[in-house]
Amino acid sequence: MKPPTNKLLRTGLALALTGAATALPLAGTANASPQWPGYAQRTVTTADGQDFHLKLAAGPVTLPASGGTVHVAGTGYNRAQGIFLAFCVIPDGVKVGDPSTYTTLPGPCLGGREAQDGSSRRITDTGTGTPGITIPYARHGSFRTTLENVRPEITEGKVCGENVRCAVVTRADFTATNERLYDQYLEVRFT
Repeated sequence: MKPPTNKLLRTGLALALTGAATALPLAGTANASPQWPGYAQRTVTTADGQDFHLKLAAGPVTLPASGGTVHVAGTGYNRAQGIFLAFCVIPDGVKVGDPSTYTTLPGPCLGGREAQDGSSRRITDTGTGTPGITIPYARHGSFRTTLENVRPEITEGKVCGENVRCAVVTRADFTATNERLYDQYLEVRFT
């Protein structure tokens, strides 16, 4: 019997991620109505010619006006490049789902620098970072975590659904701030 191929493993992981994404909105929300999770994907090619098939899922993507916790899973990311996972304002001109419009750094974003806040994460294999905020990639450039304290007021004067659109985003971390290859957006709404 032949061992599984990388393509077979990636397909299995993608199916597992999709299945997990479907269950994500139900985790920890026993009395909340289920919401369809957000899902984004894109294929990117790095300067050295490597292809990465980025997949991002999150749920719930509709939160009460008081805010809440969003469960997030991703796979296919470049383990040689750290990313930030955060809740941010979608820049003007960005059309969610159209990577050709991802030309501006997402932001501003919720704080999250304090470990107890949990509203952002850094995912990297460098072994450095803020305890409680920084987590390592798992196999195949994957991760699974939560964004906590997600709330509509990003900063003073920037309120999701009132004067800005907001999303769970991934982007390259501070080692490549201007790199837009890893930008993905999952729009979040508040009711």
